[in-house]
Order: sequence, then structure tokens, then C-alpha cells
Amino acid sequence: MTTAPVRRFAPWTALALVVLLIVVVLGARFLLVPADRPFEYGGEVRVQLLSIDHETVGGDERVTWKVSVVNGTDGPLDLRLSSTCRHAVPPLESGPSALAERGGATLSLPEHQGGGVADSCPSPESGRWWAYSLTLEDGSGDIAPRTVTFMGRAH
Repeated sequence: MTTAPVRRFAPWTALALVVLLIVVVLGARFLLVPADRPFEYGGEVRVQLLSIDHETVGGDERVTWKVSVVNGTDGPLDLRLSSTCRHAVPPLESGPSALAERGGATLSLPEHQGGGVADSCPSPESGRWWAYSLTLEDGSGDIAPRTVTFMGRAH
């Protein structure tokens, strides 16, 4: 009598399953957006990651982010902003973002106008994958708060 051979998972299969689990967990906790795509919510606010870079700022290695926010409403919009940065697999906190160190920021946008946000986080090295979460809260309460997480690689 012959028995069927036992197949073992290859290390790459295990890694793929771990990455898939991380994406599902992050997707459940935050809205996950690929780095090259904009995100629009409520038909009124559009958020898009413009760049991810790794650079030296004041002698420290940092990953820097630039994000565009467009107000599609018929009136002015004041947004309170906060952020977090994570790197590696599984995602690890990189330390406080520049926005977090300042206690957040406010972005005031006239109707149908856009603005930008620049932020940075401590970075252990270039070439890592990053998850950058930006939380936007409308000061008037007309638009629900939203956390958008962008994924990308900093070089």
C-alpha cells in the first residue's frame, strides 16, 4: 500500500499568508489605499498621496510624506489632522510623526480648493515598506472623521 506524499508549505507561501493576514487586519482597522491612488469620501473630500521619500532631515534619517487634500464642498472646510507611521512586516511603529510631535495640525480649505500636508517619521533605513495613516476630522462635524492609510515604499 502506498501513501500520498506529505506536502509542506514553502517559506514563501507562509510569508504570503502572513502578509495577507496583515493586509486584512489593517484593512479592517483602517481604510487601506495603495500609494498611487486617490481616495474620495462623502463625495466631498479627496485625499491623495503625492510622494514618499527617504531623506536626512536635521541629521536624522526620516521617511517623508506629501499628501494633497481637496475640498469638494460648497463651503469652507477646516480639518484637524493627525497621523501615524508604521514600517516592515508585520507593521511596527516607527516613532512619532512630525504631526504627532506638534499635537496635530489644522488645514483650512476654501470651497472647491485644495491644500497640502507634509509629514515625516523616523526611518531605520531606505527601501522599507510603509503604512502612513492620516486622520481627518471636520471641525464643524458635517463630515464624518476618516482615517486613510496609504501603503508605499520609501527610497
